[in-house]
Amino acid sequence: MTWLQENWIIAVVGLVVAVVLLWWLFGRKRPDEAAPPAAMPAEPKKPLEAAKPDIVKAEPARFKPKEAAPASPPPVPASPPTASDIPAEPTVPPAPVAQAPEPEPAAPQPAAPAPPAEPAPAPAAAKADNLQLLKGVGPKMATLLGGLGVTSFAQIAAWTDADIAAIDPQLGAFQGRIARDNIVDQAGYLAKGDKAGFEAKYGALGGEL
Repeated sequence: MTWLQENWIIAVVGLVVAVVLLWWLFGRKRPDEAAPPAAMPAEPKKPLEAAKPDIVKAEPARFKPKEAAPASPPPVPASPPTASDIPAEPTVPPAPVAQAPEPEPAAPQPAAPAPPAEPAPAPAAAKADNLQLLKGVGPKMATLLGGLGVTSFAQIAAWTDADIAAIDPQLGAFQGRIARDNIVDQAGYLAKGDKAGFEAKYGALGGEL
């Protein structure tokens, strides 16, 4: 006991080694013993027989007489399209017309003075009258009137106020005598050949018509 107390460490180590050896020895055999027996091979199964189809005899088809199809109604003629069904053609707006700029009004020009009106021509006489038969008309005034184309009583009798206003300024020194001596009224009597009327108003005639 004394030795064991003094060398207990060595005893413990030897005991451990002995346990390990025993475990190793017995442990190798246990897996072989404990292994289950190998499974028996399964017997091969018999091959399955193909199922034989049951042949069913088909019953003979019973033919039924076909019924005549009902006659289709005659096609209805399509009604002609009305004006409302026809789509209206799109109206193209007229292209705007470019307007030419209005011309600016021209500045008014001063009116030219109207030329003096000439006396209205009287009907052409067969011959020139003796204008000196008129009271107040002498040889010089008769010559001035002849230069203006006045050669008959009818021409003078047809004068208007406008004619007198146009001729009177051209008589020079005799201007104003037409109105003062009533030459137009005298010529009216002589143009009609009314010698008696003339003399009753203006005195005796100085010659023959």
